[in-house]
Amino acid sequence: MPEKDGQSPVAVRELRSAAEVWLASLAGEAGLSRHTVAAYRRDLAAAAAVLAAAGCRSWSEVGPGEVAEVLAEARSRAAAPASQARLLSALRGLFRFLRAEGLLAGRDPVRRGDRLHLWRRLPEVLSVEQVLTLLDAPPASGWCGLRDRALLALLYGGGLRVSEACGLRLGDLSLRLGGDDGPGILRIRGKGGKERLVPFGGRGRERLEAWLALGRPGRPQRSDAVLLSRGGLPLDRHRAWRVVRRWAETAGLPGPIHPHVLRHSCATHLLAGGGDLRAVQEFLGHADLRTTERYTHVEVDELRAAHRLHHPRA
Repeated sequence: MPEKDGQSPVAVRELRSAAEVWLASLAGEAGLSRHTVAAYRRDLAAAAAVLAAAGCRSWSEVGPGEVAEVLAEARSRAAAPASQARLLSALRGLFRFLRAEGLLAGRDPVRRGDRLHLWRRLPEVLSVEQVLTLLDAPPASGWCGLRDRALLALLYGGGLRVSEACGLRLGDLSLRLGGDDGPGILRIRGKGGKERLVPFGGRGRERLEAWLALGRPGRPQRSDAVLLSRGGLPLDRHRAWRVVRRWAETAGLPGPIHPHVLRHSCATHLLAGGGDLRAVQEFLGHADLRTTERYTHVEVDELRAAHRLHHPRA
């Protein structure tokens, strides 16, 4: 971020140095991905630049007015709503840490009653017909085609995040737990280290089983990951993004399509088909506490029933 007039490089360094103490404590926190920590680091670096320009040399000098200025600067950069929310979360976490360490006195500048008024963009969603076209785009032969068909099936049929699909291990699969007719179960480790059980059946399961039986054995067995690269290593999330984009272009779908579009589409189609909102929330494993705290636990049998009745690919 370019320096502003009046901004003190010394103040920026001091603010960032104090923030690094908190970030270092997060590195060992179970379930917090390195991507989240890296995003928090970028957010706080940008905040430090704004605060230094406002004359703050330490976090103890930051008040509600300065926090509002940081948030306003993010909005002026047209930061996405999710990025603004993450910035606020980083500030809250940092001030909570500083207070616990005795490094911050007085009132927390990020007030409990504060709210970000974010303009939430509607999630990108494909129609059922577009999804079916995308799922059928990779060839049903060859190790690469079989793997890519399995990946797309997991993203849509399981509503998985791309990191969850890439993180699946062979021991996480119980594909015949529900018998030949009912869905099997995937054990998913989601955000924050939270585990959930996801029903997975129908043609999605068939595609995954085809990869496991005909495609995966032909790769070097260097990992127990379900989805492998050419060299037998776990498929990484960046390659998975490219796979989705490639087949979306092949299918002639408009605009750049990324893995999360399939997750959004899964949720939308489940709800449009009459799926219970609580079951869908549990199915997707939403990590936002303000959302998940409002929903009660849904038993695995109820999840299976919702999936079997309402998912168009079940």
